[in-house]
Amino acid sequence: MPDDPEVKRIFVAGGILEVQPDIVTVLADTAVRSEDLDEAKAKKALEETKELRKNAKGDLEIARLEAEMLALSAELKIIQKLSAKR
Repeated sequence: MPDDPEVKRIFVAGGILEVQPDIVTVLADTAVRSEDLDEAKAKKALEETKELRKNAKGDLEIARLEAEMLALSAELKIIQKLSAKR
């Protein structure tokens, strides 16, 4: 809503963004509201994904796990940035 002064922060990883004069559309692989971001959960998921990557076989599995690691790393950076602002 154009008259709504409330700002909502959402972590988005993967996908596309379309901006038009009166609307923004986001099609994302991952979208998490800032208040739902959990640093401990993201760290654990990143460590688990790194372990899976060590034993990954096949280009597709490796690519999927590396993309997941990148998204989790970006999520952790955003969490830390938001924590520093509080």
